Amino acid sequence: MSSPMFIRAAIARSQMATAARSQAGSMLSRNHAFRIPAQSLSQDSKSSFSTTAVRSAAGSETRLSSTDRTILATTRAIRNILFFSTSSLAIGYFVWSGTHAYLEQYKCPSPAGVSSQTRNCLHGAWVREEISPDPDVAEIYFNKAIEMTRKELVDLYAKKEKAQDSSSSTSEIERDAALVEIQNRLARFYARIGQDERAATIWTRLWKLSDKSTSQEAERASKGSTPFSLGALFGGSRERPLVTRQDGAQFAKSAAGCWMRMGEYEMAEEALGWILSSRSSEAPAAGSTVSIEEIGLWSTLGALYVRQKKFDYALSLFVKALQSVQAKRNTLAEVSEDKDMWFCREAILMNSIGETLLGAANAVASLPAAQPKQEDSNPKSESSWKFWSSSSSSSSSSGSTTTTEAHKSAELTKKEEEALGWMQKAIAMAKEKSGKHRDCDECAGLALNTLGLVYEMEGDKDVALAQFKEALVHATLAKDYVGVDDYNKNISRLTEVPASSSEPTAK
Repeated sequence: MSSPMFIRAAIARSQMATAARSQAGSMLSRNHAFRIPAQSLSQDSKSSFSTTAVRSAAGSETRLSSTDRTILATTRAIRNILFFSTSSLAIGYFVWSGTHAYLEQYKCPSPAGVSSQTRNCLHGAWVREEISPDPDVAEIYFNKAIEMTRKELVDLYAKKEKAQDSSSSTSEIERDAALVEIQNRLARFYARIGQDERAATIWTRLWKLSDKSTSQEAERASKGSTPFSLGALFGGSRERPLVTRQDGAQFAKSAAGCWMRMGEYEMAEEALGWILSSRSSEAPAAGSTVSIEEIGLWSTLGALYVRQKKFDYALSLFVKALQSVQAKRNTLAEVSEDKDMWFCREAILMNSIGETLLGAANAVASLPAAQPKQEDSNPKSESSWKFWSSSSSSSSSSGSTTTTEAHKSAELTKKEEEALGWMQKAIAMAKEKSGKHRDCDECAGLALNTLGLVYEMEGDKDVALAQFKEALVHATLAKDYVGVDDYNKNISRLTEVPASSSEPTAK
């Protein structure tokens, strides 16, 4: 009895456990079924609540008076305007500062020791020169920069109590390196726009100011060549560099170029002569030779004397330059780019000597018969070129005049042949470096063109035309576009068909 009862009790407990599990499962399923509607219900209630809040806020706003709404709109507009203006000013300031910093670093560095206002004026002048050309505005910027720099220098010397001697203080102000450099930029601007007279006037004043410098000031300039700090722009540094004689050489050279273009040869001669005299006064270093810049100065001054018809002075300079170039070439290595440059320079000087001799011969040939008598009363200085003596003989009768003219004609013919010999030698030298150095091709073109003109005057137009065409080839290789234009004109003049003279003229 006990075992069947135990079995029935176990079965009953099992059935009760199964019923409990089934009841629990049904309850879980019911809770899961009602979960999503509950969530959606909560979302709907939230959205309805927010909508109700917005509507209530809008209702409250609509209940504001018109004055309150106007004040609110004005406040919002002012806030937006202030935000936009502040942002625009900040962006504009950064762009402006960045532009000036870029110009100062890469395009137009300002002289050391100038104020920020002066730098900004120089940057504005550069923009009006290069980016948006406006000569009038650029000139205003330059003059404003000069005016501000001079005023700041006056204040500087007054603070340092250096104005006791007004003349000395004024001289140092005018020779201040920063002020001189700004005026040099103004002169370059004038030369660029074709106002040679104003440019030459400024450059002449600058090189004459540099001529007043002393050895102590030159040493001071070398020591003060380091850039100024931000705190020593004006007043922070005890010494400011002044312009020196070495600086004045470039000013004098630029002034001479302007004076020569204007035909003021005496002013140009004064400037070039000062450069040569200042360089000759400097003590040469041991074993130093002449520089290419000094050769260029001798050549420029010689060309100036040719224009003034001072052929003896020109020849002496060209010969001196030629001897210096030949000595320089002997000191260079066999294979050197510099040696090719000096080689071409020798050819150029030979051509210059030939042209000078030819011009002197033509000048003597063009003198009237009575000219030798005038030369006797005022003889020329002694010269090593014998053709000058051919025009200094006096004539007392018609027979002696005829004899003198015949002798002069033979002497001039000999000098013309000598001149052509110099030019032909220059052409031969220049052709050796044709296509390798621009100066040699340019020299060959110029010499061949001169020979063509000589043959044309002698009536040998075929030879002249051949010379002009060969000159055109070398000018093209040298990219000498001015020479190409001139030589093409000479070729066109000889190849054009002359108009028939047999056509009847209209009366």
